Amino acid sequence: MKTTRILFALSLLSLLALSSCTFTRVTPEGEVPGEDEEEYEVIETFDIRMPGEFEPSSSVIMCYPNNMPLSVYKTIAKDNKVLLLVNSSHGSQKTQAQNDFANAGINTDNVTFLDMNLDDDYSYWARDFSPFFTFNATKLSITDFTYNRPQRVNQNKVPQRLSNTLNMDYEFMNIVHTGGNLMQDGRGTAFSDDLVVDENDDNRDRVISQMKRYTGTDNYVITIDPQGDYIAHIDCWAKIVAPDKIIVARLPQSNPRYSCYEQVAEQLANEKCAYGYNYRIYRVEEPGGNTIAPYTNSLILNKNVYVPMGQNATYNSNAIEVYKEALPGYNIVGVDGYDFDSYFCFLNTDALHCRTHEIPDDDMLFIDSREVYNGEVEYKDSYLVKTNIVSYADEEIDYVKIHYSINGEAYQVADMVKYEATSNYTYSFTNLNHGDDVKYYIDASDVGNNYNVDPTCGNKDPHHFQVA
Repeated sequence: MKTTRILFALSLLSLLALSSCTFTRVTPEGEVPGEDEEEYEVIETFDIRMPGEFEPSSSVIMCYPNNMPLSVYKTIAKDNKVLLLVNSSHGSQKTQAQNDFANAGINTDNVTFLDMNLDDDYSYWARDFSPFFTFNATKLSITDFTYNRPQRVNQNKVPQRLSNTLNMDYEFMNIVHTGGNLMQDGRGTAFSDDLVVDENDDNRDRVISQMKRYTGTDNYVITIDPQGDYIAHIDCWAKIVAPDKIIVARLPQSNPRYSCYEQVAEQLANEKCAYGYNYRIYRVEEPGGNTIAPYTNSLILNKNVYVPMGQNATYNSNAIEVYKEALPGYNIVGVDGYDFDSYFCFLNTDALHCRTHEIPDDDMLFIDSREVYNGEVEYKDSYLVKTNIVSYADEEIDYVKIHYSINGEAYQVADMVKYEATSNYTYSFTNLNHGDDVKYYIDASDVGNNYNVDPTCGNKDPHHFQVA
């Protein structure tokens, strides 16, 4: 080991002469990373994992009719595959949907029309009755639950029918739940308000146990419902948009629910994200009262974010800016749900997220980073960056690279090194000085060209730390 390090260091002398700050990988493949002798702790991604909405998706579930103008379908189908559920109990509905879409200029090449025997009423809340999609090992599967609207019998059957249609394995967890009351970070943390406990006989332990077993959730954050509304769905007031970022609605101080919203915002701000630091909270202003402003009820499909617009142009514009701040580099699309020939279809408690459900990309490449450096860190000889790479397509990894910038200089790129016979990859920053400012992000690809980046915004909002 000592001889190897000496030879490796000598090979870097030419680089040292070119730069006053040199950042090099000091760990050949197979050796224990770092300058110290601490035991290396392998990152192991959960065998059962529920992806976050912000992870790569293959398509999105929608229903028709959906109390939305056709322009909304057109906006989403432009860049995304749509699995459209139509009601087979009405014999002509599929044909009607096909004709309506074609006449509206919707890209029907991106739409699969699927007969589904939905109940006549309340058949458009795809978020609530669609299944939870989970990876079991490397296979995307369907996890079902008892839909919390028992009178909607056929909606409750949709997950099992989809498992047959999509040829996905099916599992059932024995709790009452609904998709609008769940957010996931893709790394084992989930968020719901206490409706999920109320609807399961106040048995919090059973809820947590079932979510752990069937979705891999090992940290279930359950809050109050700040709305005090009948619906009690978390997507009406909060949105997790990245592994470390949550958008939370804010009401005017004059609103009687103001303190409740501030309470949940503070609770979420004190939770640790998977990277090891507290969640970054972004606030989107809502006017309160009866003015429609459903800004957290948005939909993320790959690098597109569809934000439902409300009735106040100023609040709409500000909401778009909040999403741009939280997700630099993403395409933020304001979606108007108003049909002048009928009525405003979006409500504060029922908008775009409620009426859609993304299907994760079953071939996605997952970058599972831990021990991320953030903020001011203690000075030491080396800083070990490590990540776990999972190819859900079961493809060989093509490359894993770290991109880094020191003190605002141009980004440099280096290969990360596979650690022994694992799927972990490592890189060590060495020779950093007191006061150095470091930004970095990781990207990776498998030989099937499945690509991903961590953090989600890449160089637009990289991991960032300063050496004390």
